[in-house]
Amino acid sequence: MAGYSMGFGTGVLLLFSLGGFVLTYGTSIILAREMGASGYDNYAVAIAAASILSTLAEMGAGKYAMRVIPAYVEHQNWGRAKGYCRYAVLLILGASIILAAVAAWSEGIEAGEFRSHVVGIVVLFLPVMALVGYGAEVVMANGAPLRASFVTRLIVPGVMFVAIAASAGRVELTAEYAVFWFGAGWLIGLVLVWIQYLRTADKRVRAATAIYEPWYWLKRSSPFLAFALLISMMSKIGVVVLEGTSAAETEVAIFSVALDTGSFIYIVSKSTDKLFLPSLSVMIERQDREAMLAIGTKRRRLMRWFCAVFLLIIFTLGRTILGVFGEEFVSGFPALCIVSVATCVWTYYSLVPSFLKYIKMNTFVVRCTAICVAINIGLVYILGPRYGATGAAIAYGVSVTTLYLTFARVGQKKFGLMGEKSDTRVASSLMDIDAEEFNL
Repeated sequence: MAGYSMGFGTGVLLLFSLGGFVLTYGTSIILAREMGASGYDNYAVAIAAASILSTLAEMGAGKYAMRVIPAYVEHQNWGRAKGYCRYAVLLILGASIILAAVAAWSEGIEAGEFRSHVVGIVVLFLPVMALVGYGAEVVMANGAPLRASFVTRLIVPGVMFVAIAASAGRVELTAEYAVFWFGAGWLIGLVLVWIQYLRTADKRVRAATAIYEPWYWLKRSSPFLAFALLISMMSKIGVVVLEGTSAAETEVAIFSVALDTGSFIYIVSKSTDKLFLPSLSVMIERQDREAMLAIGTKRRRLMRWFCAVFLLIIFTLGRTILGVFGEEFVSGFPALCIVSVATCVWTYYSLVPSFLKYIKMNTFVVRCTAICVAINIGLVYILGPRYGATGAAIAYGVSVTTLYLTFARVGQKKFGLMGEKSDTRVASSLMDIDAEEFNL
């Protein structure tokens, strides 16, 4: 099974992620060329806001599901597995509806904050987006990561790409029209994720009487929510904050395109890390430093090649790539270079935060991430009005590089302490799941 996951499974997931990026990137190119930088600005801000809000609406339930549902099934605790699934759906629905209502109300009362009602429209799809994200994580927890990724990586962005590509030159492409099809893709994704859940869920879970522990689950999932939300903010908040400064609308659009292009390399790690994490958990639990060192060395070697090739392409062809969006986007080349370098650092060390969380350093990880997000926001407010897209890119680069180099340094130190009896934080049970929870 491990060989399948890290071999064939890794390759397929990478292909799905690359395909999803091509579809999303292709949609952005069409919209940018049709609407221009000033029109694309509204769409980019709306999508960035929706991405952050959907992460918040999910309440960490999906990430925690990948950890707790397999454990419940393993210990034949069918009732709690069913109870958690129901609890998570109700929690996400409640949170997303409240967030959508507040966002839509704020947009209607004070449209000038985002300079458009498009944000108010896109958040209407917030419950759907959050449920798809959660559902995909549950399908992964049920042992079917390829099925979940096929829906979220290909089907969801594919619906919008086909619709926008077919409409180009025939109808006027507006931000409102674009976010409608954006939401339609998620609606179709919700149906498909539900079908995959029914196919992958253990029949004994579905037949069991649900057992609920809502406050316990809420407490345990909160670190997953905090980190996921902060990471989402780290990657998207610059677009929203830059919009709120005195920077020109074209600068917001240029930075959004530079950020999307320069973040491409992160797909490599994001699409494969989830396959490494279960093995990493087992290796940590067994204190198997040699196996961890071997897999870490292999992954770093692979990432070095990916990052080197990616940066070579960016520095030599970056202006040409940006020119595909339109001539006005070429000025974002400095921002693209800065974002690309920082994202390569992120990609290279992307497994380290998971390692730190697995050895019970959740508080450290969340605090460091929160500080760097605050640095990002502050620097955008300072540099954005004067330097536009380049200023926002500097803010992103400084915060991301600082965060992941800090993680790398602390992670290396903790790895060196593994196996020493004096480090009780590492030597204790590292899965951080109470035995009582499974009636052991």
